[in-house]
Amino acid sequence: MTTFGVQIEPQMGYNWKEIYDIVQAAEKNSFTHTWFSDHFLLRADSVDQNCFECIAAMMGAAAKTEKLRIGPLVLCNLYRYPAVLAKQIATLDHFSNGRIEFGFGTGWKEVEFNQYGIEFPSGGVRLAMFEEALQIIKSLWTEERTTFDGKYYKIKDAVAAPKPLQKPHPTIWIGVGSGKDKILNLTAKYGEGVNFAWAVSVDDLEQKFYKLDNMMVEHGRDPKIMKKSYGAWSQIYKDEDEKKKHLKETAEHQKVSVEELEKRLANIVHGTPDEIVAKLKDYKKIGVDHFIMFFPQNEEVQQIKIFADKIMPKI
Repeated sequence: MTTFGVQIEPQMGYNWKEIYDIVQAAEKNSFTHTWFSDHFLLRADSVDQNCFECIAAMMGAAAKTEKLRIGPLVLCNLYRYPAVLAKQIATLDHFSNGRIEFGFGTGWKEVEFNQYGIEFPSGGVRLAMFEEALQIIKSLWTEERTTFDGKYYKIKDAVAAPKPLQKPHPTIWIGVGSGKDKILNLTAKYGEGVNFAWAVSVDDLEQKFYKLDNMMVEHGRDPKIMKKSYGAWSQIYKDEDEKKKHLKETAEHQKVSVEELEKRLANIVHGTPDEIVAKLKDYKKIGVDHFIMFFPQNEEVQQIKIFADKIMPKI
C-alpha cells in the first residue's frame, strides 16, 4: 500500500494557525502522515522569523487531528539527551493515541549548534553517538530497567514508564542524507524505515535501496521489513500553460535560461498532475512505499487538495 505524507518546516516561519490548517487539510484529504523538521532557526540572521520547536509542534498537531500519523523528519540526536528523548516520544505516543513515528538522525546544521552552545563534533563522532543513542532509546522503550555504559552516554538502572503505546515501540525511521555507507549501515542494523530526500533521481535511489537491502541481509534482517520513503520537493501546476509561465518567471528571477532551470529541477517532483503521477509511479516501481510531499510554503492547503483529487488515486 502506498501512503502519503506532508512535510512541514517550522524554520520557514509558520505561525500556529498555518500549521493547524495544514495538518487538518492533510487528514481531511486522506494523507496518512505529517512530518516536522527539527531545527531552531533558518539562518544565522533569522531574528524575526518563527521557528517552533519540533516536539512541541508535534504535540499541537496531535491535539488538532484524530487519525493522522505524526513524526519528526528527523530529530537531531545531539539536541536532546537520549534518555530524555525516549521519555518525550513515549509521552507523545500516549497523548496521540499511538500515532507517533520516530524519525531520527545525527544532525548537520552547524549554525544551530554554534548559536545554542551545543558541541558540534566530527561526522564520525556524531555517528558513534547516534548509534549509542539508538541502543539506549530502544532499551528504555522495551526493557524494565536500562543500564548503558558507552563511550558517550551512560545511564544506570534507569526506569522509563510508561512505555510507548505502540508495541514494541514507534517505527524508527532514519534520515540518511546523501546515503553514505556508514549511515546506511546503521539504518540496516537498527532502522525500520528509511527516508531519502529531497532531490534524488530514480536511478540513484534504486542503487541506494539495493545497497541497503544487501546490508540488511548481512545483519541477518529481512529487507522486506524496511519501510522506504522518498521526500520530494513538489509543485503542482493546473496545466502546461501555468507550468511554462512559472518556469519562465523563475528563470528570469534566477537569471538563467528556462533550459538551465529545467536541468536544475530534473529530480524535483513538479509538473501537471499527469506528469507528477508518472514521476511518482517511477519511484514506486523501485520500492518507495511512502511519499513525503514538500509543497511550496503558503500553498500547502490548496496543493494538498489538488494532490488528493487528481494524483493520489492514480498512484
